[in-house]
Amino acid sequence: MSELGRSNRKGALAAIVAALLLAGGVQAQAAPMDDMPGMSGKAGAEGAKQQTASATGTVAAVNASQHKVTFDHEPIPAINWPAMHMEFPAAQSVDLSKVKPGEKVKFTLSGSKGSYTVQSIAPAQ
Repeated sequence: MSELGRSNRKGALAAIVAALLLAGGVQAQAAPMDDMPGMSGKAGAEGAKQQTASATGTVAAVNASQHKVTFDHEPIPAINWPAMHMEFPAAQSVDLSKVKPGEKVKFTLSGSKGSYTVQSIAPAQ
C-alpha cells in the first residue's frame, strides 16, 4: 500500500473513532477488530454467532459507576485474541464490589464480533 493510501486510511479511521467518541458508542475497542493484527473477534468461520470464552488475567481497573472492568488478560484462543489490556462491560449479575485491581482472576465473556460482556469473575487458583 502506498504511503498516501495508508495516510488516507489512518485519517478515515481517526474520523470514525472521533465520531464514535462523540456519540458515546465506544465500548471495548475503538478500531474494528478485523483491522487489529491478530484479532479477528471470531473463532474460525463462526463470525456472528454468540460465543462464550474463558480467560485469565489481572484486574487493572474497576469502574463501578459504569459497570465496567479492565483486564490485562492472557491470550484467549476461543476468540483468537492475543494477550492485551482491555476494558469490558460487565453483566449486571457480576458483583464488581468484590473485584479489586491487582487481583489475578478467571473470567468468562460472551458476545460476538468483538463485542463481549463479562459474565463472571472468580479468583484464579
